[in-house]
Amino acid sequence: MKAATTSVISGLVLAFCLQPAYADDQENVHPYLTRKFTLDLGMFFPDREVRLRVDGPIGGIAEEIDIQKDFGLKQSDETLSLNFGWRFGEKWELQGQYFDSSGARRKFLEKDIEWKDIVFGAGTGAGVGQNFTLYRAFFARRFKTREKHKFGVGLGLHWLEIGAFIEGNIIINGGGTEFRRETVEAAAPLPNIGAWYMYSITPKLVLRGRLDWLSAKVGDYDGTLINAAAGANYQLFENFGIGLSYNLFNLDVGVRESDWRGKIETSYEGLFAYASFFW
Repeated sequence: MKAATTSVISGLVLAFCLQPAYADDQENVHPYLTRKFTLDLGMFFPDREVRLRVDGPIGGIAEEIDIQKDFGLKQSDETLSLNFGWRFGEKWELQGQYFDSSGARRKFLEKDIEWKDIVFGAGTGAGVGQNFTLYRAFFARRFKTREKHKFGVGLGLHWLEIGAFIEGNIIINGGGTEFRRETVEAAAPLPNIGAWYMYSITPKLVLRGRLDWLSAKVGDYDGTLINAAAGANYQLFENFGIGLSYNLFNLDVGVRESDWRGKIETSYEGLFAYASFFW
């Protein structure tokens, strides 16, 4: 997998670097402000927090499960991530983002864990896992205040795929136990408003920042979403650069789907180191 990824990146670098140079008027600022297409491909190193609640189908509110605290799931993670940009027309831009994260852990429970109407008993072994995938599309109206400054505002859509499971011995009537695995999954399109800003300090160095935000009830989900990033990019060659940014994604929503009534609180916060391509 690593060899294949390296080959793809090497091919992209070669192809883009062999393209003809742009006109002089586009060389006064960083390519992010002028090129039609941009691609950031690299590794995201977030600290993650995952807390969830799975209520019973017949009413009542279960206790919240902190996967890091209750099960010792590794807080740090590393995952492939990418951003994509397409400038079209005189004033419009489409941006995209993708990353996913997953993890699992087993331990002996120090307390009872309630999941729906099932109780996983303290003192028994249990396993828990979670997975999270984000796809982001953002459509923006672009503004140019001065040659080295650009910003945009617009509307976005986050498609989220969230899942979690717990397995182990549950308490049954009469005080006995039996093994059970329970799973919940949800997929949600969440719209948002947002803005981004770029400042080309030199033709090779640019600062970038963006913020997406939602606080509303959308279908079976009710809560808050924040997706933000701030960082810098340095152009090494005509069509290639490197960058570093600090990314934050935070989601805190109530869920009212047929097979999952409860809540999910999750955050991913950390550095994104990437190679960038512009053409």
